[in-house]
Amino acid sequence: MHHWHAYGYTGHEIPPDSQARDDDRPVMPRELDAWFRKPKTMLAGTYHHADEAYAWLAKELCGHTPAPGGLPVAQHLEHAHRVLQLGQDAYIGYYEPGRIVVRTLLTCPRGRERCPDPRSA
Repeated sequence: MHHWHAYGYTGHEIPPDSQARDDDRPVMPRELDAWFRKPKTMLAGTYHHADEAYAWLAKELCGHTPAPGGLPVAQHLEHAHRVLQLGQDAYIGYYEPGRIVVRTLLTCPRGRERCPDPRSA
């Protein structure tokens, strides 16, 4: 059954490539599929309905304000809502003063990647 897995990362910078490619490091990866191989502690939830996935995303971003000049959170969320309704991935990443904020909802099943939450399949 089609569903989404939610992941989040907040850090002071984009992690170095060596850390991003290390499946055991709890930092944002460079490729979307690699989120599924990151530590289970990074998996924030599994959602079977687009509206539930969107609600998680909106709640996650409500306290994070993009740096001056960045797109407002409402615009990020508007786009995310559209793609979730189409059954696609939603990825939001931006800088806020002093750190980077990344939240993503990834569709599953996903090619050769194993479902990170087998109870949801």
